[in-house]
Amino acid sequence: MVFQNYLVVFFDILGQKEALKKIGEIPSSELEKQKFLESIRESIGVVLKLRGAFNAFFKATLDSHSTNENLVAPKHRKKFVASLKEGRIFYSLSDATVIAVPLTDENENCTAINGVYSAFTATCGIGLLAFADGVSIRAGLDVGVATEIGDGGHEIYGPALERTIYIEKELAEYPRFLVGEKALNYLTWVDNQKYKTKCGEIAKCTARRCRKMIIQDTDGWFMLDFLGESAREALGQKKETFKIAVNSAQNFVKSQYEKYTGNRNDKLSSRYFRLLRYFQSKQSI
Repeated sequence: MVFQNYLVVFFDILGQKEALKKIGEIPSSELEKQKFLESIRESIGVVLKLRGAFNAFFKATLDSHSTNENLVAPKHRKKFVASLKEGRIFYSLSDATVIAVPLTDENENCTAINGVYSAFTATCGIGLLAFADGVSIRAGLDVGVATEIGDGGHEIYGPALERTIYIEKELAEYPRFLVGEKALNYLTWVDNQKYKTKCGEIAKCTARRCRKMIIQDTDGWFMLDFLGESAREALGQKKETFKIAVNSAQNFVKSQYEKYTGNRNDKLSSRYFRLLRYFQSKQSI
């Protein structure tokens, strides 16, 4: 087993415990069957839909990197291809999804930081898509030690995963994508490196692009600014397309706030109020 540092993102779909409770015994009548299927769509259907979104996103990312090398002068092609390289794994566990980026010191951190940028972009894009589709998700992101396990090494295990689960479960509180201190330190470290190659220079620029996707929340914690201009640019979306998704997402968040306020659920209403306040703060963008 090879232990190294990873950037890890741990996603959790919120509200699944309540959705699963609605699934009772195997139905014995047509009426029970309809109720059963409705409960399945609210739980397993949501999980499968989010998994499909992750698969589609990373496939699109890989396809976008299929650049025509012939457009680059022959003497620069090898370096150009190297500058696009990235490494990552992602997999699902029940209603959770994990993205892991190995932070190997390859090409003066260019490969690693490309993977980090891709993970940040995926988190922002899938997050916005989920809210727009009426699904609440939350995530923790940080850097730490882990190793790849399982068949083909498609899972990770180690304190890095434990740390991101802790950030998501204990620190994030409301539906947001909280970034840990070690992840911030890593971006600063790559940005400050004294590069000697073109890949190193690109890594430095990409680290700054990653940092622009992070803002400090009102409680002092740092989070991905998934409604920010940097996120929209990273996703490559036109302003009008982005605006439609944001409006749908905000309507869902507002409905959740009103729902829990009406139910006198102070805990959840306060959480959705904080998320709604974030949406409102981005109206100008």
